[in-house]
Amino acid sequence: MGGYLIQNNNTLSTYIQQNIVKSIKHYITRIMGVSILLLCSLMQTFAQSFTAKIEDIGGYYRLSFTVSSCSASAFTPPSLSAFEVLSGPNESTFRNYQMVNGHSSSSESTTYTYILSARQNGKINIGAASIRVGGKTLRSNAITIKAKKGNEQNGSHGGLQGGRNNNPIDHGGVQQAGSAVTQRDLFIDVTPSRTRIREQEAVLLTYRIHVRAGVALSNTSLTQKPDFKGLISQEIPLPGNQIETTIEHRGGTTYRTGTILQYVVFPQKTGHITIPSITFDCAVMQQDHTMDLADAFFNGGGTVGVQVRRKVPEISLQVDALPQPKPANFSGAVGKFNIQGKLLSPHVRTNDVATYRITLNGLGNMKLISAPTINFPKDFDTYDPKTNEKTQITASGLQGQLTFDYTFVPRNVGDYTIPATDFVFFDTESGSYRTIHTEAITLHVTKGERSNADVEKQLALLNSDIRPLHKVSSTPWFAWGSMAYIVLIALILVASIILWQFCNAWAKSNADIVSRRRRNAGKNTLRRLHTSQQILQGKAQGNFYSTLSQALVRYIADTFNLEMADINTENVATLLTSKNIPQDLATHYQKLLEDCQYAQYAPGSNNNQQALYEAAVSIIENINTHIK
Repeated sequence: MGGYLIQNNNTLSTYIQQNIVKSIKHYITRIMGVSILLLCSLMQTFAQSFTAKIEDIGGYYRLSFTVSSCSASAFTPPSLSAFEVLSGPNESTFRNYQMVNGHSSSSESTTYTYILSARQNGKINIGAASIRVGGKTLRSNAITIKAKKGNEQNGSHGGLQGGRNNNPIDHGGVQQAGSAVTQRDLFIDVTPSRTRIREQEAVLLTYRIHVRAGVALSNTSLTQKPDFKGLISQEIPLPGNQIETTIEHRGGTTYRTGTILQYVVFPQKTGHITIPSITFDCAVMQQDHTMDLADAFFNGGGTVGVQVRRKVPEISLQVDALPQPKPANFSGAVGKFNIQGKLLSPHVRTNDVATYRITLNGLGNMKLISAPTINFPKDFDTYDPKTNEKTQITASGLQGQLTFDYTFVPRNVGDYTIPATDFVFFDTESGSYRTIHTEAITLHVTKGERSNADVEKQLALLNSDIRPLHKVSSTPWFAWGSMAYIVLIALILVASIILWQFCNAWAKSNADIVSRRRRNAGKNTLRRLHTSQQILQGKAQGNFYSTLSQALVRYIADTFNLEMADINTENVATLLTSKNIPQDLATHYQKLLEDCQYAQYAPGSNNNQQALYEAAVSIIENINTHIK
């Protein structure tokens, strides 16, 4: 038979008890055997996830693959032929161990990051990547994005502005029509702020035009934006789109020199990086003395425009790798930064939608910085962080502020701690890695009145793109390889041995189930009454009347060895009087049970909860005196 037939509700036979103990020992033996086999394998780990996401970082794309393990291998990316790979894969690891409210937790992950530039406009499909974790192959999710081709727009710049006839170069006259405009008359060069830098360190590229006195220039235009391979670039707009000029002497020749274009670039690769040659079209004004007076009047005093094309030669930069070894939780940020964390909601209740904000200020490659990882308490539902950027490009790099808003919903009452969050970056001033961190925040969550439906509505109103954080599992709950698993199996073995010994003791000390049940009746009833009191005080969740009613019925069932199904409001008084309980006490008990069960379904009955609780405590104490 699949179970045991119990014919007597009051006792258990010794035979049945012995067989129960025998069955338990049998299953313990099997558990111990399986645990030993698993422990000897030394190759199982906790559930793994492998996810992919892509972010637009101002014309470029950051593609990241994250696996929840620090012992992964054989990472194989999907085809990225639709992109130019500026950087990657850059590998970073994250480990965290913490104690929150007396409970310890740990997490770890490895992330592979690419910086990409789209080769075309339109929809691009990115397939799944694969990776090996403990002998298992995981595959990430596929991604589809609507991309915009990088560096597709042409740039143009107004001419050198200033004196009469828009000719700041030479106020004394212009070239004669037909004169050759040589390289000595007009040339353009590019100067980097530094020729040797670290990867991800900002470099200022300044393009200057040099025009010899006697040559009048009306405007310049860039024929095509430079194709910065291996670089993230951002143009610095000229003030008022005007070119300011200065006097410069070179080789005995006087020039008017002005900045016509500036870029800040961030190298994504190490080694020699070439800044490519680019081409400008220039309009030079020349005086045509053959023009009659009428034509000269309508043609700016007899001047004609001559188109001249100038090519800026390429230059090279030496990009050094960041020092090794990199910290395991290195963010990839290079520059100078400070960080702050704060709770935007001063008072937090259960089922409230709250926000924790991290603010990062600094100067560096800020567009490439991802949201820091925060280990919220397990009782919090957490959601994808929102990133807001307030930055401006300067000659020193990208400067400004990043804010990361983390939305969370606490589900239980209690004291919690949002732990300190480390941010590791490479300090270009000191030439070393630095760790800065937020301060840990302690908050007290009180009882709230919102339902789950209210929470979902508030989240929808807050922002429709907030999504719950979840892991996409690619393998069963266990995989192979971690110390955590070994510890878990060891604990199972220890627990099995303890349970084995406990079964032997239980078989001896609990032969009389009836007496054991009666002995524990008072203790169990006090526990149930305490639960109802916690509900009454708002310290626990549940139905007060249902909990109190169950405590009353359970007490009678355990005390007199009855089945709960045999006890109801109609017969409880009769049952109690048959057990030598006074009639008035039995009647009072029946009335109390009826009141509790009625109140479960009667609206507006909360006013008598305290009285019902006190009556239940009193009547149980009185019954106990008669039992003894």
